[in-house]
Amino acid sequence: LEKYDEVICELNSRGFDVWSMDWRGQGLSGRTTDNPKKGHISDFQSYIEDLQWFLGLIGDDKDAETILIGHSMGGHVILRALLSGLVKVDRAIVTAPMIDLPMNKVVSAAVAVLCSAACMVGLGTRYAIGFGDSDPARGTFDGNPLTRDRDRFAAIHSATAATPGAEMGGPTFGWLNAALNSIGALRTLSRSTTAPCPILLCTALEDVVVSVEAQHAFSEAQPSCTQIRFENAAHEILQETDAIRDRFWKSFDRFIAPP
Repeated sequence: LEKYDEVICELNSRGFDVWSMDWRGQGLSGRTTDNPKKGHISDFQSYIEDLQWFLGLIGDDKDAETILIGHSMGGHVILRALLSGLVKVDRAIVTAPMIDLPMNKVVSAAVAVLCSAACMVGLGTRYAIGFGDSDPARGTFDGNPLTRDRDRFAAIHSATAATPGAEMGGPTFGWLNAALNSIGALRTLSRSTTAPCPILLCTALEDVVVSVEAQHAFSEAQPSCTQIRFENAAHEILQETDAIRDRFWKSFDRFIAPP
């Protein structure tokens, strides 16, 4: 949550009280394995339970709207919880939500079989193939998949460096297995259930971390969903260039404006 200081200040300037949470296994929240760098979970239902707990902690202010904002995996959890009827809020905003991973059907099926098999033989907490305690691709600005803004890229790493214990490595077989299972559950829900509140879905068209096409499909299937497509934006829309962020905040202000 430390990397969202700028965003929180912008929300405060609009009159919002802001509560923020790191999911279990991330940031400074408790870890689920002995190695604090591993991104691991056995079932995304645990994340949904975290969200339910979080909203219960905040409480229900009858005189104000509750608006959920979630990014990437957090956006996925919010969408699944909403469509499952497990949380109730007035509005939701998701940026670059992980509705699916950027793989074709053949590769996705192969990865699913591999991860499921690894979990069955007790390797669920092992790093998935190609991942480890650090991700070299995210360590330098040139070619990074997160943002085209050099200063905000540096700020993300400065916030991490200033917060010992917050740095994450890659996902485990177990996390990937749980993610693919949850992606299937969300896909089924999106085709059979209508979201109970308005959703603003912000899609970064240059995203290579999550599937852009899946976000288009979700938006088309959900009548209460408004999709904004951001050209030239990488995965971290809220950490992007001023021009992209200005467009986000204009979309945000329109979305929350009274009818």
